[in-house]
Amino acid sequence: MSAPHPPGWPAPPPAPQRRFPWLAVLGSLSLVIVLVVGLTVVLVLGGDDEKEERESRSEALRERLLEDSRAELPTTAEVESAVPGYDYSTAVSGVGTHADLSIAATYDADAEDPWRGDPGKIEVYADAALTKPVPITILPDLTSSDDDPHLAITPLRVQRTHITRRDGEAKGTLADLGTFWNLNPHVYVVQYLTPDGTKRPRPLVRQVDFVAETTAPAQVTSTVTPDGDALLQWTRVEGASEYLVVLEQRRADLDDTVQVLGRTTEATWSSAATKKCLHSCTQNEVLKLTTVDGSTQASLPQLVPERVDARLGVVAVVDRTPSVMAPIDFNGLETLPVRSDRTWDQGADIVNRGLAALPSRFLFVSIDGSTRATGASVDRAEVTRDGTDWVVPLRGRGTRLVDPVRIPVAAVDDIDAAVATFNERARRDYPLAGLDEAGIVIRADLPKKPAPELPPPDYPVFGSNELTTFIAEQLIAGATAIDLSAFADQPGLPDVQDALSEAVYQNPYALAYFDTFSFDGTVIQVEAAYSVTELQSRQKRIADRAAEVVKSQISSGMSVSDKVAAINRYLVDNADYDHAAIDASPGKYRSDTPASFRYAWETDGILVSGTGVCMSYAYAFQALAEEAGIESVVVSGELADGGGHAWNKVKVGDSWRAVDVTWNDPRGPWNPQSGTKYLLIRDAQFTGDALRTERDTWMSDAYLGQYATR
Repeated sequence: MSAPHPPGWPAPPPAPQRRFPWLAVLGSLSLVIVLVVGLTVVLVLGGDDEKEERESRSEALRERLLEDSRAELPTTAEVESAVPGYDYSTAVSGVGTHADLSIAATYDADAEDPWRGDPGKIEVYADAALTKPVPITILPDLTSSDDDPHLAITPLRVQRTHITRRDGEAKGTLADLGTFWNLNPHVYVVQYLTPDGTKRPRPLVRQVDFVAETTAPAQVTSTVTPDGDALLQWTRVEGASEYLVVLEQRRADLDDTVQVLGRTTEATWSSAATKKCLHSCTQNEVLKLTTVDGSTQASLPQLVPERVDARLGVVAVVDRTPSVMAPIDFNGLETLPVRSDRTWDQGADIVNRGLAALPSRFLFVSIDGSTRATGASVDRAEVTRDGTDWVVPLRGRGTRLVDPVRIPVAAVDDIDAAVATFNERARRDYPLAGLDEAGIVIRADLPKKPAPELPPPDYPVFGSNELTTFIAEQLIAGATAIDLSAFADQPGLPDVQDALSEAVYQNPYALAYFDTFSFDGTVIQVEAAYSVTELQSRQKRIADRAAEVVKSQISSGMSVSDKVAAINRYLVDNADYDHAAIDASPGKYRSDTPASFRYAWETDGILVSGTGVCMSYAYAFQALAEEAGIESVVVSGELADGGGHAWNKVKVGDSWRAVDVTWNDPRGPWNPQSGTKYLLIRDAQFTGDALRTERDTWMSDAYLGQYATR
C-alpha cells in the first residue's frame, strides 16, 4: 500500500457558480454493483437511458436528501501537514450509516467518477493512505440555503440475495446490507478546494466514523490454515441471527462486486472447499487481488494485469438489521494459494529418473498474482497405478493444490522408497521460513487496568508519528498497559494496530516481537514475553555491544555509504544464520516457536550471540545504524520463493537504499559469494531468487511511500 500523493489539482473555476446538474448526474451514472451468492446475480444500481426512470430515480433521491439525517463536516484544519502534504480536521464520530455528509461549498462537484467524486475537488477513501476509494454520489444539499450552499455526499445502498433449496425448489430471500457506510465504517473525505472554490495550500482530510443500530463483532482475526485457506474468527454479537462474510471488490473499469462469501450462525468461517482436492484444482480464487497473475503474463505478455481493490469483513445481522462491517486485514493473507504454476516439469527427465527428477519446490500463484514456491510432497496413500504408469499426486506443502504426475512404472524400482526419498529431499531443500506478523486483538470486554505512563527510556526510539513514538517509548520502558486516551480523536494519527505494528518492527530495544497485545478502546494491554528485569538486562547488553561495534568499525570522516558497508561487513563476518532455530519452529506462527529459540528473532540473537534468522539480522543492523547516526528502517515482506522475510532500508543523501544482511551472509541459506550483493540497492534490484514483495505493516500506512527507493 502506498502513501497518499496529491493528484494534479485543477485550476480554480473563474467564478464560483451555483450550478448543479444533478439530474444529469443520475442519468449518466454508469456504476454497476453486482451482488453474487451462488449462481444468483442482482443488479442493485445501474445506468439507464430512459428519461422516465431517470426522473423517477431523481425524485426518490430528492426526497431522501430532504428527509434523511446528515452530518456537517468541518472545512478548517486543526492540524497542518500532520501527514506531509495534508491538513487534518477533527474527526467526526457517531454518524449513522444512512446519513449524508454535508460540506459547505459554492462550487459544482459534478462527479466524473461515482466512486471518487470529482478528482481534485472531493474524494472519499476507506483507508488512511487514501488508496481505496469508496462509492458515493455528490449532489447539492437541498436542505441548505442559497446564502449558505452545501454539497451532500450520499452513500450508495447495497443489497444481497441468498438462494436456498427447499423441496427441490429454489427459494430466494432478500436481505439488506445497508449502505457503503456499513461496509466502510471509517472513511476519509478529502477536499482540495476551499468552500468558495479556490485551491487549498494542502488538501484537507476529515475522518468520519459511522455507527449502526446493530453492534459489529468486536474482535475479528484472520489466519492461514495449515492447508493454505483463510480462517476467519470473531466474537459473537448478542441477538445475532446470522453473520455474513462480505467481500467488496473494485476494478478500475468499474466492474465492481459485493459478494457474500459465507452465511453462518457460527463465529468462524473458512475459505476451504467442501471436498478434498485430489486432482488439479484451485483454492481461494474468489479472494484474488489481481485480474492477471505474473505467471499468465509471462506467457501472454500482451495481457495487462489490473489490481483489484478488495475489502473483506464480517457483518452481524440482528432482526434483519446489519451492523457495520468489521474488517479483516488482508495483511498476511496475500500468500494464499490459488493455483499451481506447472512450470516445474520443463526439461525434467521423468521417463528415465522417475521421482528423482521431480523438483523439491512446488510453484503456485497466490491471490496477489505472485508466483511463489513451497516445498513439494507426495502422500504414498494417494499414489495409484494406471496401466504402465504410476499416477503421483504432487502436492504443495501448506496448500491444497495438487498436480498429478504420470511416471512410468519402469522408471521406479521401489515406489515406497522413492516417495520417502523424495519427501526427505523436499523437506531438506525447503525448510519453513522465519517471520510472522505482529497482531493486536481488539477486546471490548477487558477490564480497564491502571496504566501509569513510564518515563521515556534512555535507548533510541523510532516513530513516524506521535502515537507510534509514544507506544514505542512505553514498550521499551517495559509497560504492560499503555494508556492512549491522550491521543483520542487527534487528527492525522494512524489507527492503533498500525501504530503498534510500526513500534514493534522499528524499535530493536523494545524486544516486543513475541509480546501479545489486546486493546479495550483506551488501553493497550501488553502480555510481555519477558519480565522487566530481563528486558532491562538484555537492553543494556544490546546497547553496550552496539557502542562497542560502532567504535571499532566506524571512523570519523566515513560517508553514510561507508558506514553502512562497514556494518554489513561486520555482521556477515561475525554472525551465522540459525538453521536450528528454524527447524525447531514447526509452524508459521510465533506461538509455535519454543521459548529457548526466541533469541533467533530478536536483536541480541545476531548482535550479542552471533546467531539468528532474518528478523534478528534486521534488528541488529537497525541497532548499529542508530548508534552510528544512520537513518534506517526495518522492512518486512514475502519472498517469491515462499516465506516471510525482513531486511532494512537506509537513507543515503536524499535517497533510500535497501540492505539485506541475511542474504549477504555467506553462511546463510542463500550462499552469496561477496557478502555485498544486496548492499545499497534499489527495490527493483531484488531479482531472481531474491524477488520479494513488501508488506504494509512495518510502517504506518500514510508514510510507506516515503521509503521507496528511487
